[in-house]
Amino acid sequence: MKNYMAFAVAVLALFFASCGGNRLNVDVSDINVGDVKINRLEQDVFMMDTSQILAATEKLQTKYGHFYSGYISGVINNGVLTDSSYSFRMKQFINDKDMREAYADCQKIYPDLNFLEDELTGIFKHFKFYFPEKNLPKIATMMSGFNYPVVLIDSTLAIGLDMYLGSKSKFYQMLAMPHYKSLFMNKETIAPDAVRIWMLSEFSYHMDKSDFLSEIIYIGKILYLDDALLTGVHDSLKVQYTQKQMMYCMQNEFNIWSYFVSQKLLYTTNQAEIIKYTSEGPFTSAFSKESPPRIGYWIGWQIVRQYMKNNPEITVEQLMQEKDAQQLLAKSKYKPRK
Repeated sequence: MKNYMAFAVAVLALFFASCGGNRLNVDVSDINVGDVKINRLEQDVFMMDTSQILAATEKLQTKYGHFYSGYISGVINNGVLTDSSYSFRMKQFINDKDMREAYADCQKIYPDLNFLEDELTGIFKHFKFYFPEKNLPKIATMMSGFNYPVVLIDSTLAIGLDMYLGSKSKFYQMLAMPHYKSLFMNKETIAPDAVRIWMLSEFSYHMDKSDFLSEIIYIGKILYLDDALLTGVHDSLKVQYTQKQMMYCMQNEFNIWSYFVSQKLLYTTNQAEIIKYTSEGPFTSAFSKESPPRIGYWIGWQIVRQYMKNNPEITVEQLMQEKDAQQLLAKSKYKPRK
């Protein structure tokens, strides 16, 4: 019974933490973002008449604008549209056995994208609530050649459906994809990934220093935008941690912060040191193997949350304009519990 009660308390703590604060519970029912429609570039490409590549390309350029040329050169690495070998390389890409099989899997798993259009409608409404003057991106899906989950090119936010085939997809095994990555390559992480890439582009790094504290605060602000836009989405999906890793962070928050302070890491500009606590991987090597990767960013997230909780007069837009990480830390009154 004691173990059950402890588990129940932990689950409730995670739930309330995932809410990001009541101030983010806003009414967006009157905000109009129009019909959110997703263009399916993967269908347009794989249904091409390969005997008429150039004619089909003209139509795709009309439909997708400069995004299409960016897709060809920057996503599937097929050179530029004016290359004499463009048609040949496109035929190779479209007729590749593995790519055709992956495309077929995408169509089975995602015969329609109504669920994502609904999610994005809510996300766009919340974005317009906080940033009414900013523009919304167009949305497309694509086959990225297993290169990118999400890219933003020429105001088009493009989602590589081949990167969301489910953690047990044989293609990820063929590619020797690390388990800590493939674990989150599924339907539930599409919207969180899309929002993160969009926000990183919309609010590029602007802090007045390049030290560890500034970097984790910057990403903490991006994650706070996830809180604001991804209503009802659990923290574990926003930050791509397992429930075990989430519990590790919550139970060890004081120790993690104390370590950063005692090791005088907050103001270091040594990139080799910063990377230890912000890079991808199965865990953070300075801590136990039960710890998650990018643990510095998780701490930055908690600092920003505390800052917004303790300074209710600060708007989300003002938060994103703040460049002084030290001032933000001081005003947050961040003191994790032992």
